[in-house]
Amino acid sequence: MGTIALLLSIIFIFLAGLHFYWAIFGIKDPSVVLPTKENGKFLFKPGKLGTVLVGLFLSLFAFVYLNKAINFKEHGELTYASMAIGFIFLLRALGDFKYLGFFNKMRTTRFARMDSQYYSPLALLVSLLIFVLELWS
Repeated sequence: MGTIALLLSIIFIFLAGLHFYWAIFGIKDPSVVLPTKENGKFLFKPGKLGTVLVGLFLSLFAFVYLNKAINFKEHGELTYASMAIGFIFLLRALGDFKYLGFFNKMRTTRFARMDSQYYSPLALLVSLLIFVLELWS
């Protein structure tokens, strides 16, 4: 189970680094990573502070699983935090049924295609790995 925890921490470190990169250097093509309406308008456009906050949360998630991988400190609360993270990513994979997730209705935008091919499957994989880690360890 330490391997799963290490894999999860690597995924979260990569995602956090990506968000920090975007906060510093910007996003080259935001329509690929931010949900848009059919007319091309963004649903939301987070600023640098929002992007950094997401990066910090992802770093915190990485810490939770790195702690589980190396068994640094045993805290029962980390199990609850881990399950909450799993549910967050499961909800992300399911989406809002309109713009993101597996059950989105909008499938014509660049973000929707990337979301269906990469982002939602990654969110589902992360949530499944977390549930396997927590329920069978």
